[in-house]
Amino acid sequence: MPAQLDIATVREHRIRAAFVAVTLAAPVIIIVTVAQPLLVYSLTLATFGLAHVLSELRYVDRRFSRSLERRELVAIAVLLLGALAARISGVSGLVGIGTALPVELGFVVAMALSVARGSLAQRGLAATIGTALGAATFAAPFDTAVSLSILHNLTPLAFLWELAPRRSRTIIILVASIVFVALPLLVATGLPRLVLQTWLPATSALDPLAAGPLASQLYVYVPSPLLHRAEAIDLFSASVVAQCAHYAAVIIVLPTMLAARDPEAQGIVPWPKGVIFAALLAAASAFAAYRFSLGFVSARALYAIAASVHAWIEVPLIVIALSRGTDQPSSSSPTLAEAALASAETASARRAASPQPQ
Repeated sequence: MPAQLDIATVREHRIRAAFVAVTLAAPVIIIVTVAQPLLVYSLTLATFGLAHVLSELRYVDRRFSRSLERRELVAIAVLLLGALAARISGVSGLVGIGTALPVELGFVVAMALSVARGSLAQRGLAATIGTALGAATFAAPFDTAVSLSILHNLTPLAFLWELAPRRSRTIIILVASIVFVALPLLVATGLPRLVLQTWLPATSALDPLAAGPLASQLYVYVPSPLLHRAEAIDLFSASVVAQCAHYAAVIIVLPTMLAARDPEAQGIVPWPKGVIFAALLAAASAFAAYRFSLGFVSARALYAIAASVHAWIEVPLIVIALSRGTDQPSSSSPTLAEAALASAETASARRAASPQPQ
């Protein structure tokens, strides 16, 4: 039993350390991003973009795949292939982007609706998201795509809600909401930029990857009606802060929490574990950074194809994550390690509930 308790304690400490590291890094990220939004956007995209895609795909596969029915998996896979084909057609020029984008988003709407079954909460949430996304796509597909890029940075909130133990869910979501919502909103007000302009001398935009003028990058995170407004740069910087938080969450925090909550979780893809997967991420990051250094615009177009896979597949999974009513691990293959962790937590709870000397 002591060994089991030690394992549980180590896992809890790892979770806390991951949260503390991300929280302490937030002020530094805000300052650097507000001062040099183009630098932070281009470098983080080039060095962590592909690694975060692989990490996120691995996480959602191990956390959700084996709890889905076969027909759900088939439906999501088929619709995802349709969205991916539309994306490739638009990027390659086979079809005009004005045609390819609505078709792509149409497949995403269908993916959301494909999980409109099961509990009343899940059916209602799937129908709501699918209907709202469909209406937005019909009204303004380009601005809908930009809005989804912004909202995608907030997806770890849904996964944290689903994964966090119920006893600590409130504090975890509170801390995450500050990092993912409150701090970006603060940057969006423009106040941090005004303060930095007062304290620090103005510096030219750093662009080591030759991404081009900042103005040519704003469309990634700023809807077209706001592109030429004075606050566009603040909105862009706010989204870059959220992007950095997103990368940290899916590369560090979520895998750490999953290892503690469900250490034997397995997906339908035989992902490498531990050091091997970390080495794979390092190699992918090095390759991506090299490719971006050769041509930022073309590399970003290729990256967008890979990114669309993990972004669109998460739409139905977010419905499931938010509507799932249990705080138990969702792995379909319970193991002795999980039983040991549960026993350790039970014993710890019993001791905590017993009278203690004051």
